[in-house]
Amino acid sequence: MFQLFKTLLDKVNDGLSAPAASKTTYGLTEAELACVSLMLMVAHADFSSSNEELALAEQYVKREFNLSGADTKAVVALAEQQAKDATSLHQFTAQLKQLSYEARLALLDSLWQQAYADGVLDPNEEAMLRKIADLLFIRHGDYIQAKLAVCGE
Repeated sequence: MFQLFKTLLDKVNDGLSAPAASKTTYGLTEAELACVSLMLMVAHADFSSSNEELALAEQYVKREFNLSGADTKAVVALAEQQAKDATSLHQFTAQLKQLSYEARLALLDSLWQQAYADGVLDPNEEAMLRKIADLLFIRHGDYIQAKLAVCGE
């Protein structure tokens, strides 16, 4: 009986195994593009976006992926379109759960910086970050530490 259960679980796990990371037209994986899309979703969570927030997203793309200025703007535009078309956070966080815990924490730090780029932490931005942290299985203590590191509250 145990062997039957193990075989069934193995088949399910084989079906759930992640496919090879495919690159988008700008050399980013879908997971990397999902990170940028999440940043832009956080930026728009307060129903406005400032030049500081857009500039921070562009700096992140340029720094993390070594892209030229034109490619950086194109990636941000693509991520912006994905963020606008998104129906939920799950389509982005599902692929990011596979990252190491440290990588997920680094992403959360970047998202906090994005939320606070305009100098104001809107309750909608904070709520979205809480949801993202939960979906990425980030411990609450680490969530609070990341917030304090950026906002100092």
